[in-house]
Amino acid sequence: MKRICTILLALAAIEYAASAQEISYALPSTSVTVKVEIRQETFFAGPYAAFAKQMLNMSVNDQDAVTSDIVGIQLIPRVEADPKAWYTTEMESAALLALTSQGLVSMGGPGHDNHVAWRFLPGLSADFSDKEIANTEKEATEIIYQKVQTDTAVVTIPVEHKVLVEKTLEDKASDAADMILALRKDRLNIATGNTDASYSGESMATALRELDRLEEEYLALFRGYSVIRKQFYTFEVVPSVSVKNHRYLVFRLTDEGPVTDGIKGTPYYLELHPEGEIPAEESQNQRRVKGTVRYRIPVTCRVDFTCDGKSMLSTRLPFYQLGAENLLYLAK
Repeated sequence: MKRICTILLALAAIEYAASAQEISYALPSTSVTVKVEIRQETFFAGPYAAFAKQMLNMSVNDQDAVTSDIVGIQLIPRVEADPKAWYTTEMESAALLALTSQGLVSMGGPGHDNHVAWRFLPGLSADFSDKEIANTEKEATEIIYQKVQTDTAVVTIPVEHKVLVEKTLEDKASDAADMILALRKDRLNIATGNTDASYSGESMATALRELDRLEEEYLALFRGYSVIRKQFYTFEVVPSVSVKNHRYLVFRLTDEGPVTDGIKGTPYYLELHPEGEIPAEESQNQRRVKGTVRYRIPVTCRVDFTCDGKSMLSTRLPFYQLGAENLLYLAK
């Protein structure tokens, strides 16, 4: 109220003069920027997942998956010019500056560009190249038939021929499983002292850590691995008198992240609970009175960021566009 009184006193002292000019101004409006931090986990199933139970007696997930969770919320109020409440009046420029500093917003015109640039992280793809076994080929025996000249005739005989062929997926899985079992055996032998080499103190710890690291690399080929990323999204909510329940859908959270349209995903809302009465919306014609200046008294609201009816974050904010508009008649 102190700010409003300052405005009234400043305007009451204004007297029209020959130098008075027509000034364009807008009433303030409060928007809420909702900043959301998302923890997104992308799981890539291992290429040998189908053989994990058979070869290692492990139950693993064999399907890629993406999950997203909210880990941070921030509500930031911003005061800006209301594009629906532009007016003109005649007054001294100095008085307008004083008026602007008290909350009324003056801009160059209603063609204000409020474009927001959205940024998203690039997509991910699975990469097991650094975990594959070194030897991807195996020796196989092929039977070829050769014609051999004998004393009486030409006969065809089978001949074994050794060739290198690409290992099948199951062959590669079997090699990786054998390596895992060998590493576990080596670790057990080192830990129990059942080895020709002598390990003690730090040397034993180093050897065991290296065996653990190698085992984890090979296990990833069966049980897969996850990539966790944090992503940040920004949404804008501009409350309006025309929305009676003051419940605004901010976004829907899907596995791939938040979206602002569609019907899939968990909805998150911004709910306003006014602490005072919100006046009815006036028509534009009723709001234009010659020789006056408009000002707004904001209504303070409790603001809740909710999901399934439960508040995840609550605060109190003033909203100009929901408050009462008053007329101040300029002295002549």
